[in-house]
Amino acid sequence: MGFISSIYNPPKPRGFNMPTRYYDKQKEDREHRRAVVLQQVKLEKGEELPKGVFVSDLHRKFEQNKITNRRRDGGLKAIVMLAFLLFLGVYFIMRL
Repeated sequence: MGFISSIYNPPKPRGFNMPTRYYDKQKEDREHRRAVVLQQVKLEKGEELPKGVFVSDLHRKFEQNKITNRRRDGGLKAIVMLAFLLFLGVYFIMRL
């Protein structure tokens, strides 16, 4: 009897459920700065931190600079490419 009922009542597909996520960059930056300051205070007091706990802002600043440099390089590349195409166009027109 189970086989016959499965033909008439096929199982429903499993639904997709993904919880919404909110990314707050300001809050993350604030928490990171707070953690760095607390670590620096512990170092100044002479307390030892576990190995690998101290995280400097150097890596974060490097990543931010890399992103802004990519934006600048994109505009520079476009200007150089346009200048090169303009040069080729003028060269071929003058040659004719």
